[in-house]
Amino acid sequence: MSDLEKEPANGSVGAAREHATKETVADARRIVAATTKKLASMHKNQVHRDPWPDFEAFEVARYPVALRRAAAWQWISRAQAEHGSVHQFSAVTHALTEARAPMELLGALARLITDEVRHVEVCARIALTMYPEGNDAFFQWRTPRAPWSDAPRIDPNDREASELRLRGWASRAILTACALGETLSEPMLEALVVVSTDPLPRACSEQILKDERFHGRFGFEALAVLVPALDETEKNALQEQLGRALAGFERTTCGKTRVEDLVGHEVEIAPSTDPEGRPNLGTLSEREFAAIFYATLEQRIFPELEAVGLDPMRAWAERGKYPAPASKQRPEASAETRAAE
Repeated sequence: MSDLEKEPANGSVGAAREHATKETVADARRIVAATTKKLASMHKNQVHRDPWPDFEAFEVARYPVALRRAAAWQWISRAQAEHGSVHQFSAVTHALTEARAPMELLGALARLITDEVRHVEVCARIALTMYPEGNDAFFQWRTPRAPWSDAPRIDPNDREASELRLRGWASRAILTACALGETLSEPMLEALVVVSTDPLPRACSEQILKDERFHGRFGFEALAVLVPALDETEKNALQEQLGRALAGFERTTCGKTRVEDLVGHEVEIAPSTDPEGRPNLGTLSEREFAAIFYATLEQRIFPELEAVGLDPMRAWAERGKYPAPASKQRPEASAETRAAE
């Protein structure tokens, strides 16, 4: 499961509160609420992109409430993960600006932030559209926290060493968020496009997918620029972060399913694979998430990591050294499309 809390089960306090009278505006609704006419125009010109999903065309009455509720939970979980990406990429941009990184690197990062704002809106709006009955407890919005420590501060008395530490910190963040997280998200979104049986979740997945292909590529291109300028201490820290991130992604993406559980079993990603013929509103099972995760590591991510001088096989073998953190002060890294089970 991701760093988001589990969905309240039927009969729990959370489920009981869900049907309570709405006394305040839900946080998720506040996130996408209108502001001013001019800000709306700026936002739309920068963030909205044709074909923008037609949220009003979704037919709520076509689907049972339980199905819509389950799908909305995955989408609102994605929305909060995307909000976390806005927070993370903003911090990386700030750090690399202080480190006087090349403008081409900062320019690409600026696009990532805009893209992630788009993803937040798409995911939040589809969740709210699918489940208008949801109350504040269901759509509660958590303050984003990055799955790594804060960037080091510049020491004016030793700027060169400070900038080296900032570049090392940014490399570890980009490795985790882009080279791993964004690259993993791409095939998961491709799967969502395939399995979705309604036009709205398919359109939302396609919107996000257009950006994820760029984001993953950015991660490896940025590492190709940053890693050669690191000293051995920072390179060793980057290798260590790879093992820690792989362990975290495996836990948050695959749940209890491990690669050995998939050996000899075919996991088909196709529309209408539900044995009871139920529609799919943009959700994947834990087994499907796990199959995509392991295949993407082997076929796409590990070769790219080797190309920038990292040792993914050693990091994979050592990932057991990094158990789940006891404290929730820092969430674990998770692929953007992974929802709480």
